[in-house]
Amino acid sequence: MIYVMSDIHGDFQSFYKMLVKINFSSYDELFILGDIVDKGKENLCLLDFIWKSENIYLLKGNHEYLFERYLQGIVTAEIWDACGGTATRQEVDRLSADKKADILMFLKGLPIYRNIIIKDKSYFLTHSGYHADFEIIDPKTGLVDIQKSVDSAVAWDQEQYLFSDDIHYIPQKIKFDKRIIVGHYATLFLTEYGQANIYYGERYIDIDTGNERRNRGGRLACLRLNDGKEYYV
Repeated sequence: MIYVMSDIHGDFQSFYKMLVKINFSSYDELFILGDIVDKGKENLCLLDFIWKSENIYLLKGNHEYLFERYLQGIVTAEIWDACGGTATRQEVDRLSADKKADILMFLKGLPIYRNIIIKDKSYFLTHSGYHADFEIIDPKTGLVDIQKSVDSAVAWDQEQYLFSDDIHYIPQKIKFDKRIIVGHYATLFLTEYGQANIYYGERYIDIDTGNERRNRGGRLACLRLNDGKEYYV
């Protein structure tokens, strides 16, 4: 079975409960669409667990990007803290130089997206989804080539892409060549939706159901792509 999750935000306990709930095994695959760190309290143990798992694949989110830039000395402690990174940063500051170097290499190597095909359906998995300034349309189909568009956006400015909310505000006429699955923007805050449930739009699916917003009713979601079954913790 193939599963997708996103925006766990340092909540290792809920993540592990979800693995138990879905009966995750070595025969399955799990794609996590970024933001496993920050805002929660169990950041590095969650990162280590995912890092060492052979069938769990992490994509880069904006919080992994902040983590990476902090280790590079580009983002300050104040900036990371302001973005919810205080607990992660405090854990990181206690690490040895060698361990920090290893984590930096891991973060730099994270992919921005993955293409997968299940039962002849093509899915484009990524954290934020789309940056409107870098839209590339296939002249033959009139559809947005999402992979080329994301490649262009990331080549110009990876940070802007990973922080972009554009996919939630695009004109109705925009159509994509693949079904896009994203996290990043909690479904709790989607206009005219506002629920802690997976959102199925005409052009994309949002699986960030606000795990870091449990005080607002948020929870962790997992979607099984083989049959569309949803799980929540």
